[in-house]
Amino acid sequence: MTTGTSIFSQEQRDLLSAAFNRIVPAQDKFPGAGDLGGAQFVEQVALKNIPLRRSFGDGLAQLEIAASQRGGDGFAALAPEIQDETLRQVEREHPVFFRELVRQCYNFYYTNPDVFDLIGYEMPDPQDYQPLPFDESLLEPVKQRGQMWRPV
Repeated sequence: MTTGTSIFSQEQRDLLSAAFNRIVPAQDKFPGAGDLGGAQFVEQVALKNIPLRRSFGDGLAQLEIAASQRGGDGFAALAPEIQDETLRQVEREHPVFFRELVRQCYNFYYTNPDVFDLIGYEMPDPQDYQPLPFDESLLEPVKQRGQMWRPV
């Protein structure tokens, strides 16, 4: 059910968090991707992208089905090794969803300010950014082609 800024059920958020924690697990001082709120990130992205919303709805259902075939009370309740096997099965059987799952996980994790702090990365101050001067000669091939659209 989609309400306001929420498109996933709590169960779907928990499933997504558990999957993210297997894709980027906690290690040393680094938290797992799911523990940082990756499910909420994907939900916000999917709010603006209907195909992504549908892909995640269907994909998470397939992930839960694959987990239920291995017993237990859902993906999060499985042992880590069994979770990995389940993710590999989903990768084989639903590669488009799995690629997007990994992509969104990495997009979230490697742009997260907490991760930046842990690796010692500092975002440059926008006021300190000095763009290179624009080279107008790069537009010459486009200008030579002429108008490629028709006026409306």
